[in-house]
Amino acid sequence: MPKLARPDGVELYWEEVGDGPGVLICNTFNLATLDGLVARLAESRRVIQYHPRGLGESSRQGPYDLGTGIEDIEALLAEAGPMEVALGLGDGAHRAIRIADARPDLVDRVIFTSTALGRPGDADAPGFSGSTEVLYALMGLMRRDYRSGLRQMLSGSAGGDEEFERERAEVVGEIVPQEAAIGYLEAWISAGSVDVARRLGNRLTVLAYPGNAWFPLEMYESLRKGLTEACFELVEDGPMTRPDLTAPVLLRVSEPAKG
Repeated sequence: MPKLARPDGVELYWEEVGDGPGVLICNTFNLATLDGLVARLAESRRVIQYHPRGLGESSRQGPYDLGTGIEDIEALLAEAGPMEVALGLGDGAHRAIRIADARPDLVDRVIFTSTALGRPGDADAPGFSGSTEVLYALMGLMRRDYRSGLRQMLSGSAGGDEEFERERAEVVGEIVPQEAAIGYLEAWISAGSVDVARRLGNRLTVLAYPGNAWFPLEMYESLRKGLTEACFELVEDGPMTRPDLTAPVLLRVSEPAKG
């Protein structure tokens, strides 16, 4: 698959598999851990994956701000075609939500999981992701000892499977350079997408699962109060370790709208 050339000289790697309604996967740190999910979706869907700038097989340069990331997706979909649904993982949820809001002709619906949509700092915010102190401590650790910071950031995201988390941190460390990881983390910390998500109404599905200390179920319950028209679904585990649970939701939501 040819790379997408951007005006600033960056080339974005992207690929597609399968055929059918389009599913775009927006993520940063999960480039090498979604094979199971993609394989299931590609049986009846056209799945588009891309490597955000600075990561994987894309050009190793920024900037890593949210606005640039959204412009990159807009250019990608101008090339690849519109998507029925975008799956947003981690900070990729902000990009998926915002492109669906700004360009509904390119992304019709959004599913997101494992992220906080509001700016941190609320004393009552649940989970590690709601604590400014925790997030900036993590940022400092990633600057001092990148691999240790990655392991800390990825801990608790695989249902307590420490071996999976350790192997994932090693893989991520190879495909996500330190500069890009910190840049995307800084952009995520400063992002706030609740108001944008609210505008999507029932075009938004929020997927929650237990056992993640960074994004606990209490966080999703708090989101539910602000996103009253969105659909909230609870599954046993997340898209990396249990693609068999996430894939049916994506398949259902990505059915073309009738009428």
